Amino acid sequence: MTGVGIGALVPHGPSQMFSETTPRPPSIVAGRPDRILVTGLVVETYIGVHDVERLGRQRVRFDVEVDTVDDYAEIVRTTGDYVSYADIVEYVERRAAEGDHVELVETWAEQVATFALADELATAVRVAVQKLDIFDAADGVGIMIERRRAGSSAEVSTS
Repeated sequence: MTGVGIGALVPHGPSQMFSETTPRPPSIVAGRPDRILVTGLVVETYIGVHDVERLGRQRVRFDVEVDTVDDYAEIVRTTGDYVSYADIVEYVERRAAEGDHVELVETWAEQVATFALADELATAVRVAVQKLDIFDAADGVGIMIERRRAGSSAEVSTS
């Protein structure tokens, strides 16, 4: 659709459609948690239990989903506080750059989950960690974990 701006596609123009003061339509339920995503983050790091895996870095992919507290969007609007996907990316990249050897993908996943849940606005997290170059027949092999903040009544969703 070359040459067509969003205003031509959205009734009443984008400024009215997306205004901060526009009330929610009745079909949108307020108060639900939101989900922060980091997908396809690939770093090179030392990982693995086999001797050959200690010889060099491997490509490892991270996918992270962080569930937020209820009314998250309203909290962001009113306080300016938010769960930072940039902080998650920087944490993983920094840990990989440090060059420490981690034996298990499970260890990496637990560390990322602990970091994400340190944010008071995060209630639950899912972390997938996959080694990408182990088997020619598989895009990746690894683990996905789900963790909840201690004392949180939030249920971990599998959707």
